[in-house]
Amino acid sequence: MAKQRKALVTGASEGIGRAFAKRLATERYAVTAVARNEARLKELMRELNSSDHTYKVADLSTQKGTDKIAAELTKNRFNLLINNAGFGIYGAFYKADLPKLQSMTRLNCDAVVALSYAFLREAQQDDALINVSSALAFMPMPAAGLYSATKAFVTSFSESLWYEQKKRDVYVMGLCPGLTSTNFHQRSGGTEENRPPSAITQTPEEVVEVAMDALEKRSSPTVVSGCTNSIMTGLVRVMPRKSVVSMMAYLG
Repeated sequence: MAKQRKALVTGASEGIGRAFAKRLATERYAVTAVARNEARLKELMRELNSSDHTYKVADLSTQKGTDKIAAELTKNRFNLLINNAGFGIYGAFYKADLPKLQSMTRLNCDAVVALSYAFLREAQQDDALINVSSALAFMPMPAAGLYSATKAFVTSFSESLWYEQKKRDVYVMGLCPGLTSTNFHQRSGGTEENRPPSAITQTPEEVVEVAMDALEKRSSPTVVSGCTNSIMTGLVRVMPRKSVVSMMAYLG
């Protein structure tokens, strides 16, 4: 029998991270789920219903939390890392709370760098790293300007790592979901009035399905989830940047 593979998923208590954890468990991965909310992690462990899986409580927007999970990646080599944890903030940049904005950049960027580094230092042939980015990496949205910028960073970083790691046969993916039915909108400061229509919204499970298909093929550094998102991200790459920003300001 083949040796069981090990995966670590950040932001695993809900949304895309939780969907990843549940899907990977069905793919015979031993899953280590990471999040701040221990109650939700315990609930996830009950759903996974196997002693093969475990969890770690950590706030990756802090140095202490990032160091804890980086040490876990160094001590126990994993075959797959899903850097999924992140959050956004809606509203005018200059009106936002600066410490909260800086907490977002620490989680969305600094933690991704630190955990990717710890993972890749130990990675071997056939291992893989998935950094969850966003379609907004290609479409800067003034109502969420810093969030969009953090995801542009994650996408660019992942593309460079993809090329760098090819010679080691370690696959790196930047996964770019669009609108997804999670609590992201509400937690970012969105309202019911400006909630995106469900017709163009994917479920976390649909996003994970796209990612798992791409993981099997291991060919593309950037994977955009959903036909609408693929069309939009392709279109904005040939539009004048002024037009793209103006369009996204209107949509936001």
